[in-house]
Amino acid sequence: MDGGRCSAPASVSTQIETWYNKNMNPNIFRAYDIRGLYPSDLDEEAVADIGRGYVAVFQPASVAVGMDVRFSSPQLKRSLTDSLQDSGVDVVDLGLIATDMLYFAVGRYGYSGGIIVSASHNPKDYNGLKMVRKNAVAISSDTGLFEIRDAVQSGNLRAATRPLNKGLYEEKNILDDYIAHVLSFIDPGLVKRLVIVGNANFGCTFRPARAICEKLGLDLRTLNFEPDGSFPKGTPDPTVPRNQAETEEMVKSTGADFGVAWDADGDRVIFVDEKGRSIPGAYSGALLAKTLLKKSGPNNRVLCDPRVTWPMLDVARECGATAIVTKAGHAFLKDSMRSHDALFAAESSAHYYFRDNFYADNGMIPFVLMAEHLSQQGCKMSELFDQFYRGHFLSGELNYKVQDIPGAMDRIRKEFQTRGREDFTDGYSIETEEWRFNVRSSNTEPLLRINIEARSEQLIQSIQAELEKLVNF
Repeated sequence: MDGGRCSAPASVSTQIETWYNKNMNPNIFRAYDIRGLYPSDLDEEAVADIGRGYVAVFQPASVAVGMDVRFSSPQLKRSLTDSLQDSGVDVVDLGLIATDMLYFAVGRYGYSGGIIVSASHNPKDYNGLKMVRKNAVAISSDTGLFEIRDAVQSGNLRAATRPLNKGLYEEKNILDDYIAHVLSFIDPGLVKRLVIVGNANFGCTFRPARAICEKLGLDLRTLNFEPDGSFPKGTPDPTVPRNQAETEEMVKSTGADFGVAWDADGDRVIFVDEKGRSIPGAYSGALLAKTLLKKSGPNNRVLCDPRVTWPMLDVARECGATAIVTKAGHAFLKDSMRSHDALFAAESSAHYYFRDNFYADNGMIPFVLMAEHLSQQGCKMSELFDQFYRGHFLSGELNYKVQDIPGAMDRIRKEFQTRGREDFTDGYSIETEEWRFNVRSSNTEPLLRINIEARSEQLIQSIQAELEKLVNF
């Protein structure tokens, strides 16, 4: 067997290829996960063959499996579990979990891999799969995801993965171990009885968030804590400004010390200060880096993506650490963290990664770190972030539907290349003393994404106007 690519008789191959083209869109294989509309792009049979492809490529002995709250997740998980067992793999069913709980389980218990049925913050009609290998190592387009796709397309998976014995099945409740792991990042005795507004966006964080607040004695005021796969208030993404208003208003109306909102699968987190101000992910990431560096000492490395870099670079200089800019996307950040043995990494999309969390991202560890830090500082949440707002302005992520993305990128570079220092880590970035921007194509959507940071709001507006003329050429 060669990664599921064994040749098959023409009749069998043709039958499987016809099935593949009919029931699964190959474009659901993205840069770092699998995601598409259910059931038109991704259905039970497609997920079963993806499970077989995973086995063919990685040859796991045991795989942890979980799911999010989407209505299609139970049947897709069942199909995935059956295909793994039928391929001779032992399956550990973690049930309804946040994505970061899957990473924890694979890293903590030594499973050969893990798969969660989830479409993260996408709308209700979507579903997908996130996959990791042993030690919670992410699987991306560069490290096996496209090989799985090719194995599925090869047309002989059922024969290639047929074992002598069916894999075993067990269910496992990991909540208590997971909570203990999260709390190991802080000293619980330092946390005061803060008033917290928590918004679970009808997703998977309701259970761990409640348990953590009970352990720490926090006064939790809940929003959207009942799991609901219909996502009745819209796309469960807390980074979208229109989705932040509810949390902001409740923080102000209750006099809470701060608010916290997670996406549907719990791996991205947005903070809201006591004034009702949603904090940009780049600022939260920089403060978390500062907190961890003070705990761990200098001579550490911290990472950020190229969309917004100045806050992290400033914190690294202040703390005697090294900041490294690396490609955006959870799989790429994790690979870079491992290669640099970095203490921490942050994306401006509100994903935060920790060396002591198997180099994986987590939505609960930032929450407890923020609660501990605020308790120790004895100030208002807004005061913790004022340092980042002074003299620093952000455009936020600007998204444009562009038919010819390479052409737009080329026009932008020709216009700006002589004005500052260029960088091609991820897309195209250029930097001066007064402003910088990054422009890149989305890994998950047909969009051109632009992020600008500058020393004044006027510069943001000026650079944005120039870029929009080139984008809409």
